[in-house]
Amino acid sequence: MDAEILYSIVGIVGFVAVIVLTLRSSNTKVKAKTKKQKKVEIIAEYKGKLVSALESLGNDKALRISKKTALIKEYSDELSRNIFFDANEVREIVLELSIS
Repeated sequence: MDAEILYSIVGIVGFVAVIVLTLRSSNTKVKAKTKKQKKVEIIAEYKGKLVSALESLGNDKALRISKKTALIKEYSDELSRNIFFDANEVREIVLELSIS
């Protein structure tokens, strides 16, 4: 009976130690990005996608224009559903993408 009590105490102490260590290690803070940083990141991602999609088309101007138009429409639709951008910002980004 003494061994059972000893094993129970060791088990409880071990269990408490695991809980304390788990809760203690989960306090690592992840730096959250600001709204502006996230916007810049999203815009840069769309610019990169557009450039890489158009590079593969070579110098065929008509094909590049049609592909760029389709991609910009797709990006506009995605941006309009994004919580970081309002309608005016979406228009500005689409304009910026169409010029580049």
